[in-house]
Amino acid sequence: MSKNADVVVIGSGIIGASCAWHLASRNLNVVVLERDIAPAMGSTGKSAAGVRVQFTTPPNIKLSMYSLPIYREFADRYGYDIGYRDIGYLLLVPDDRWDEHMESVALQQSLGAPVEVLDPKEAQDYVSFDADGLKGATYGPWDGIIDPHMATNAWVAMGKTLGVEYRFNTPVTEIERLSKGWMIHSGDNTFHCEHIVNATGAWSENVGKLAGLEVPVGPKRIQIFLSAPITDSRTYPLTIDLATGVYLRSEGDRVLFGLDDLDQDFGFSEGMDWDWMEHVLLTGVDRFPWWGDLGIDRKGSWWGYYAVSPDNSPVIGINPGDSRWVDACGFSGHGIMHAPATGLAVSELIADGHAHTLEINGFRHDRFGEHLVVEGNIF
Repeated sequence: MSKNADVVVIGSGIIGASCAWHLASRNLNVVVLERDIAPAMGSTGKSAAGVRVQFTTPPNIKLSMYSLPIYREFADRYGYDIGYRDIGYLLLVPDDRWDEHMESVALQQSLGAPVEVLDPKEAQDYVSFDADGLKGATYGPWDGIIDPHMATNAWVAMGKTLGVEYRFNTPVTEIERLSKGWMIHSGDNTFHCEHIVNATGAWSENVGKLAGLEVPVGPKRIQIFLSAPITDSRTYPLTIDLATGVYLRSEGDRVLFGLDDLDQDFGFSEGMDWDWMEHVLLTGVDRFPWWGDLGIDRKGSWWGYYAVSPDNSPVIGINPGDSRWVDACGFSGHGIMHAPATGLAVSELIADGHAHTLEINGFRHDRFGEHLVVEGNIF
């Protein structure tokens, strides 16, 4: 079977679904190819689902400043519940990082981000912790969580109403460059298109190789642990101890927690590493002594992948190897946060030849070099 389209989006995680809907909104004929049997089966569905404005670099803050209002107003704008809850992000800041963190807060506030500075006592109103070594905290009232499956499926449904065709259980096996566009193979099926959007997350480098293109993104495993039910009735914000990287948030009557091992080698490691969980608990119990009483729901815990770039920021733009190929990947754990902005930018790149609503030069492929500015808040 052969199919023609203006654009083929590879990947139906939250980035791919957002891109597909935004492209269809520009009256483009869009086909989405997904190897899994349903949307959000990869990294999207394996995330901690946080959304925030508290970043350290202007490009990422600006993506958040566009994206978070979309999530906050999604139900009113589009009629779909995406599970958005403004539980906030609480960052616990040690003495030796305070000045640097305050510079980031000043930058965030200068770009319109609502970020509050708290002393340790005020921060205790949100979650109990040992304040030893902490100078203070910051809290983002816009920050919170969404349900990544609900959000992705909302964009899928919205895209279908505009004619987007989703092909599930359709892994891409070969990509040919033609004089005018591309031919994509999946088993006995072929898809002809003018543009390809690579929205395959941790698999983006491998997909790029099918077309002979370089995509500077690699996979790193993450693990998220879930506690047994607890008695504290408070809703904990997504709380990060910046001294150690340990994080937690409420998940119903339980606690979701973790610590990203970003020093690990790139690769598709699989399964849960329960020794790592012990390390996380031993690291976190100093800051959160009540962790010593946590029961663990091993069946409720899970693992997935970050798609990590050299500077912990996404790669959004035309691939230098071919102007008809657009990458939207490498979010380093922030794809859910920035999916609305990314879909808009990608649609403008393809429909108009450049992104004009949002500044995305900071996410170009050619930024990687000697003076790389690395995003610091990658939890």
